Amino acid sequence: MRKAALALFLGFLSFSLLYPLSRVLLLGAGPGFFAALGDTYYFERLLWSLEYGALSSLAVLLLALPTALGLRYAFAGRALWVALSGVPFVLPTIVVAAGFLALLGPQGVLGVNLVGTPFLLVWAAVFYNYGFAARILHGLLAKSGEELEAAARTLGAGPLRAFYRVTLPALLPGLFAAGGLTFLYTFASFGVPLILGGYRYATLEVEIYRLLAYELDFEGASALILWQIVVLSLVSLGYLFASRRLAGELGYGGLRPLRKEKAFLLGALYWAGLILLLLPLFALFFASLKTPEGLGLGNYLRLFAEEKSYFAPGLGPALKNTLRFSFLALLLAAPAGLFYALAAWRGSVLTEVLGLLPLMVSPVSLGVGYLLAYPRLQASAFLLVLAYATLAYPLFARAVIPALRGIGEEVIQAAATLGAPPWRRLFRVELPLIRPALFSGAALAFGSAAGEFGATLLLVRPEWATLSVAIYERLGKPGLANYGEAMAMSVVLLVLVAGVFYLFAKGAELG
Repeated sequence: MRKAALALFLGFLSFSLLYPLSRVLLLGAGPGFFAALGDTYYFERLLWSLEYGALSSLAVLLLALPTALGLRYAFAGRALWVALSGVPFVLPTIVVAAGFLALLGPQGVLGVNLVGTPFLLVWAAVFYNYGFAARILHGLLAKSGEELEAAARTLGAGPLRAFYRVTLPALLPGLFAAGGLTFLYTFASFGVPLILGGYRYATLEVEIYRLLAYELDFEGASALILWQIVVLSLVSLGYLFASRRLAGELGYGGLRPLRKEKAFLLGALYWAGLILLLLPLFALFFASLKTPEGLGLGNYLRLFAEEKSYFAPGLGPALKNTLRFSFLALLLAAPAGLFYALAAWRGSVLTEVLGLLPLMVSPVSLGVGYLLAYPRLQASAFLLVLAYATLAYPLFARAVIPALRGIGEEVIQAAATLGAPPWRRLFRVELPLIRPALFSGAALAFGSAAGEFGATLLLVRPEWATLSVAIYERLGKPGLANYGEAMAMSVVLLVLVAGVFYLFAKGAELG
């Protein structure tokens, strides 16, 4: 069964990623590669992308570590806090960028314009990754950190000495995993730097898009993609090593009690911090209701009006395209992710690395590869759906693999002893046991497809415009009406993704 799953997965990966990527690498390794090396501006983009990834990872870890330590204690609403802190990680990029524009943009509710500053970009990275990193570190503490720290205290070590000599080393795999994942997402980020960074703080990903969209320089773009792939591959290998060390180590220990007064203060601190973190979303909702006539639903009502241009569809067509392409991508990403999960479940490290290749290739780079590899398919929406599925299946698989590894060996052996062949065991034993993980993976895959932005800008045609493209088009036009419609459409996309996550979460509970 594992060999069949591996063969099917490799077939999908070869068509969807390996062949397009090879075309990019061949073109990027040509004269354009050395020309890019000698260009000071491109080298500065590389340095800033590295700096942005490093600063974001450091900021996330500095905030997530004390948060994880405090989560060991009980306070009012703790479970809800943990759930809400993870919400930003699954939000579409264009929604997050719109939220920060609504908060700290030229027309932001705070009256301070920080667009084009590194502070805003790093804050956006913290917004995305803080809750996820805190949960990883807390899981490590709950499993082993508390026991080791208690043992050290028993042997006479003070609180600080026990933390630095015992607890912190136990957290290293989680620190590397959370920091590595933050670096992966920020170094190759596109939507947030494109909208909030400007040319001065454009990442390599933004520069790749500019070379293609405005200069049609495929050689130069491919050279920058080659640089990007080298960096992302090295970081991804480190992340994979750290995440494999984490497998089986995360736990959920008992909570330490606190006196009522301290528990109240701790809860107030955590909830105040979460409100501060989620301020861009509150600002987004407020901006979507703000019209020249005052607060109201005017921005939403205009979304149902006749299309302003071929490239600015109304809410109906954009929503229809988003739902259609996202569900089609899910139908492709789910089996691909399942085949990968089955192959990597008990497979080699090489198999797991191959499955993570989409994390090492940015969406814009993938779009470039498709334009080079499959020019005859550019008139078909198939390439767009394929790009969505290729970028989404690792998220589906990362939810399924831990569940598969959690199945007891005795269960599988019992089914085999009763005469069940491998495929029958899969459908009658293994898949029913991991049904909640399948729903969770499907939610992540759908959310990734619904909010995908980088590859969409390269591959989309006007009649295929999704909510992300419609929002970006409106943000690029002057006028309060366009700005208000962009904010309103961002709220619609946010509610859509949240609603799908809720439905899949209910399915996981039933499973």
